[in-house]
Formats: sequence, C-alpha cells, structure tokens
Amino acid sequence: MMISKRTKWSYSIGNVGRDMMFILVSMFTLAYIQYTMTLTVAQFSAISAIMILARVWDAFNDPMMGMIIENSRFKSGKFKPWILIGGTLNTFVTIMLFTIRPSGWLFVVFFGVVYITWGMTFTMNDIAYWSLLPNLAKNNEDRNNLTNLVVVFASIGQFLAGGLIPVLVTGNAVTMYRVIGVGVSVLFFCFTLITYFGVTENNYINKEKKVGLIQMFRILFRNDQIVIVTVAILLHTIASELFVAFGLNFFYFEFGYGGIQLTIFTVFFGLGTLTALALFPILNKKYNRFTILRFGVMISIIGYFIFLSLGYLIPMNEILLYSAAFMIFFGHSMFFVIVVILTANTIEYNQVKTGERNEAIIFSVRPFMTKLGAAFQQLILTLILIVSGVYTYSQKVAALEIAKATGTMEQITVEANNILSLATPQMLLTLRLGMGLIPMLCLVSGYLLLKRKYVVTEEKYDELLKIIEKRTNEQKVGS
Repeated sequence: MMISKRTKWSYSIGNVGRDMMFILVSMFTLAYIQYTMTLTVAQFSAISAIMILARVWDAFNDPMMGMIIENSRFKSGKFKPWILIGGTLNTFVTIMLFTIRPSGWLFVVFFGVVYITWGMTFTMNDIAYWSLLPNLAKNNEDRNNLTNLVVVFASIGQFLAGGLIPVLVTGNAVTMYRVIGVGVSVLFFCFTLITYFGVTENNYINKEKKVGLIQMFRILFRNDQIVIVTVAILLHTIASELFVAFGLNFFYFEFGYGGIQLTIFTVFFGLGTLTALALFPILNKKYNRFTILRFGVMISIIGYFIFLSLGYLIPMNEILLYSAAFMIFFGHSMFFVIVVILTANTIEYNQVKTGERNEAIIFSVRPFMTKLGAAFQQLILTLILIVSGVYTYSQKVAALEIAKATGTMEQITVEANNILSLATPQMLLTLRLGMGLIPMLCLVSGYLLLKRKYVVTEEKYDELLKIIEKRTNEQKVGS
C-alpha cells in the first residue's frame, strides 16, 4: 500500500515544531541558565548533574514507553494518540521551564522536577512519532523518501530555532527566553495537531500480542543489528551535540557577545544539512548506503580539520569557518538520515528472526541512545565549562543580563565583551578541542562500527521482504 500525499506531508511537516522544541531545550537550556541566572558553581554543577541523570533516566524510560505504545489499542491507532498526549503535556511543561524563575537552590529543585517531566512528556511524543514511520512506509523506496522528507522538515525546525534564538536573546535574554519559550511551545502544539489529524495510521500491527517488560528487553538484545545501530547513534549524538553545545560559548569568546557570526554559522548549518538531504535521493539511486555514508563522513572530517586549524595552523578566517560548518553538518546529516533508515530496516530483520515487528520497541532505541549520548555530552560540556573557567566569565555576563531586565543596564553588549575579552588562550583552546576533536573521533568510530558489523544491506533487505511475503502468503493459504 502506497503512502498517501496527505499522510506523507502531514507526518513530515509535523517535524518542524518537534525539532524547534528539541533544539530550544537541548541546545539553549544550559545557555539560558548560564547567561540569565546567577548561580554558584555548586548550584550550576547540581543542575548539570540533574540534566545528566534526567537524560539517563529518559534513555531507560524510552524502551518502557515503547512497550506501552506497543501494547496500546486506541481507536485512532497505536501511535497517533501518544503523539497528541505527549505533545499537549510537553507544551505546558516547556512554558513553565522558561517562565518560572525562582532563585538559588529553590531554582535547582524547581528545575529538577520540571526538566525530568519535560523529558518524560517529550518521550511520549518522540517514541510514537518515530515508531510511526515504518508503519506508514514498508517498501524500501517509500521508506527512503519518507525518511529523507522527515529529516528535511526537521532541519528546517532546527535551522529556525538555532538561527533565530541567539540573535533574539542577546541584550534582553531574560525577557526573550520567556517569549521564545511560549512561542515555540505553541508552534510545537500546532504542528502536533497537523500530524495527528492529517496522518492515516495503518492498523495491521495491532493484531500482535501484548509485550511484557522482560520480553521487551529480549526483543532488543536478541536483535544484534539494532544493538550495532544504537551504539552508532550514541557516538553520532555525542559528536553532533558537542559541536552545537559549545557553539554559543565559542562564538561569544571568539567574536564577541551578540555578534552576527553565530547566526551566519547557523545559516551554513542549515545549508549543509539541506544540501545533504537534497543530494541523498540522487546519490541513493547510484550508490549503496555505505558508500554514501563514507562520503559524508569524509566531508565532515575535512571540515573538522579546517575548524581545528583556524587561529592555530592557519589564520582565523570567517569564510573558512563557515565552509567548515557546512562540511561538518553535511556529513552529520548524511550520517543521521542513513542511520534512521538502518534502524527502520532492523524491524523487518526482527520480523524474520522472531515473527513479530515490534516497531515501537525497536524504534525506542534511537531516542534511548540519543538521550544517553546527550547525557555524556552534558557531562563533557559541564566539566570543560567549569574546569576551563568559561562558567565564571558567563556568570558575570548573566549579572549584566539580569540588571538589564530590571532596567538598570544600558550598555550590556559593550560590558559583556569587555568581560569575554579577558579569556586566556588555554581557555579558548579547550573550547576548540571540546567542540572539534572529540566529535570528530566519535563520528569516525560510529562509521567504522556500522561498516564492519551492520549486515542489512539493500540486497539483504529485499531478501527479508521476500521471506516475509512468502510467510504471509503461506499463512493465508493455511487459514
């Protein structure tokens, strides 16, 4: 059965709001705290620890949410109700996260409760959304095209949030983070409604028996291919999130507070991502996925070497910097779209091996490893910010932003730049290595793992479909 245009576009467009929400919280929550709250190192460390523990809990919560979805039997489908429930709850939680501002340790406690709740509600939406993808598209071509379209709209959401937020918040961060938090939350809810009402879910998998907790872990661990993919996702997540997470601090210290460079950088991030996604369908007709994956990783490596060399081996040059960003994000996007397809294809591998598809449980491992990777990223980020001294400088800027919010500070950008200009060369080098070297090593490791261990090639996938079709026909004859 071919996917309808209404379902294809409603499902794909809905990802704009989801990724705007994800970028807001994953990329800017720490920056919001770092540059708008005056907290001690102990309080900031406690918040970072909460974020790490919340992401670890969220990671283990993902397979459990997959099990809940797998056992769901709603009239409107197995996945769509959870997309709506999670999206609605997450909207309200996000508004609370960016509008309620107690101080000191009270903020730490408040943040802990709200942040953990945010992760759990987003998980409801996230697991259901991605598990719906293999339900909508079963054959190889439809799945490739739908995955690519979904990632295109995800990139649009990432670009809008990542590009606009840094420009809007500088100099009036306290107020603007509140406005952006509410605005993005409302947009997320609206895009959730587009997916819920526009998508027609296939219900053939509702005939599968319910899955228990022990069986859930058996399903995951006996599928050797999903284990390989999840480790690759973990490494890719650490790579991509570290590069982005250090970005705000890197540009503040290298080019000044509130400079346009970060926005231009984000534009090239968007261009690199969209170029990769535009080329993927073309390349996919001529080359196999691992050839495309190797090409993308090589482009990223070149970008990383340029980025690490700027200001050290070669003079700092903004054109080269933006070119490096384009290449890095090009390779990351190519890696991501392929790994989503590889994850989806393990469902048919699982069906041949066990007789059941278990989409929600298998697809829960992608956000599982994404959030576990985010926990590692948060740990690395926090250690570097504190040990290097970056956090101490950012707290002085936060004091300026708070003073601006009460109307007592007029020259915040000038004064912030005076503070940031005192950064030492060692501090800047530490930021550069955290942003460039560690991500590059993680990306290469993920590629090598997939290349050596993943076996569900295009040819193997077609064989799996033939086996499934043969079994289905035999069951029809037997009944």
